[in-house]
Amino acid sequence: MKFKPNVPRKVNRRDFLRLAGLTGGASILAACASGEPAEEPAEAPAEAPMEEEAAEPMNEPVELTFWTPGGSDQYCAGFSTIAANYMKENPHITMNETQCNPTGENYTEVFLANIAAGTPPDATIVWSSPVTYAVRGAVEPLDGAMEASKNSAVGNWPEGVLASCQWKGVTYGLPAAAAPYAMYYNADMFEERGISSDPKDFPKTWDELRALSKEFTKWDGDLLETAGFFPWGTPEDFYGQAVEFVIWSHTNGGGVFDAENLKYTINSEANIAMMRYGLEWLEEEYKGDMIAVNTSNSWSVYGDGERAPAWSAGKYAIQNNGYWIATDMYDVAEMQFNNWKVASYPVGPGGTKTASGYWPNWLVIPKGAPHKQASFDYLDYLVVEGMKVWFGIVPDLPANKNFPKDFVPPTLIEKVGKEYATEVNTFFHNQLNDAVPMWNSPVEDFYLDQLSVAMEQIFSKVATPEDALGAVQTACQDELDNLLNG
Repeated sequence: MKFKPNVPRKVNRRDFLRLAGLTGGASILAACASGEPAEEPAEAPAEAPMEEEAAEPMNEPVELTFWTPGGSDQYCAGFSTIAANYMKENPHITMNETQCNPTGENYTEVFLANIAAGTPPDATIVWSSPVTYAVRGAVEPLDGAMEASKNSAVGNWPEGVLASCQWKGVTYGLPAAAAPYAMYYNADMFEERGISSDPKDFPKTWDELRALSKEFTKWDGDLLETAGFFPWGTPEDFYGQAVEFVIWSHTNGGGVFDAENLKYTINSEANIAMMRYGLEWLEEEYKGDMIAVNTSNSWSVYGDGERAPAWSAGKYAIQNNGYWIATDMYDVAEMQFNNWKVASYPVGPGGTKTASGYWPNWLVIPKGAPHKQASFDYLDYLVVEGMKVWFGIVPDLPANKNFPKDFVPPTLIEKVGKEYATEVNTFFHNQLNDAVPMWNSPVEDFYLDQLSVAMEQIFSKVATPEDALGAVQTACQDELDNLLNG
């Protein structure tokens, strides 16, 4: 979600995943407002959805309520526009005012409490994988409705992205948006040093990236004035590093979670080697001193609320980030340059090919929603026609294959011009082809929470890669096994 860190804002997706009930593991999900435990089946029922509404007369008046967990004011207002457009085409439908972050930071808890109380919304965006809800029987299966839909059939979604909505062969959500990751770099900094800024010349391996990074890193005593690239992401954002861990892992021949066998592989040899490589890099180029790095500047593209971002100031050459940054970077601080480019992830010593990942926005229908078929029809509209409004506000790339590939966000055109905006848009569409399996574990948010702590411990030299990743492996596998067997 877009946000400005220095002004009041609604909760964004990364904050949500840190603060929401799912982050704390299954125990919070088991609680509802009354304090009574909610049922947590190990396997959600696979009944065909919408059957109870099959006999409903067509075009009968229906009133629908749609929620989102949060987002910027502009983002939230977009859903009012989408709802108004939908009602014009479907006069028998009344869309209530979109409830954008209706429950503050406790969205997941209150959402689940409403399901338990029999008062859920008709549909909602969620920022935790539908799998985490499906395994607890909290959302409706959608396969039957998808098969008969205009836009949402299984074949209309990238396989790796739709997998984040599937549990034991059943689909429980629609991945409306999947903003891919890539390598961003300051082309001006490259050209000032006589380095080609052509994306085809961007480093293809970790070793090449590491060598290039040194060209930009400059220390003045303990002050890091400019930086090349930090393994494995923004040094002050360990949660972001945890999300992107799976991408870097795959570029090194690794992985994180085997969804078919329900087994974590967090402490694999490839992942331990990746963290050792990052430590050696930090030692060589950044004095192995994370405190000095983070006190020197704010390396997040959003700044830290007190300091402007080093990226916008032209002091940070290369970063890995999502598509949304293409416009967000202009909204958080005055940009000192406008010549940035994007390239694919380089490959590690243990890998054979590049990889990418994505930040998702999922659509689900809560268990017990009063108008399931009408709700699904709205979601089916939203993933293509509605996304033209959504994508026009925030570069959360529409994942549905029916969405026109030549639709370029006006916000991006405004920043970089139509020609380059079109080039960037095409590049990110192609990045989805390299998206690795992610967001597909029933305890995904627990895993991210645990891994973010481990990343901080490793880079702060509090724990070795073997010990830190081993602890996360044990904790996550136990959490998953307890959920499935409890």
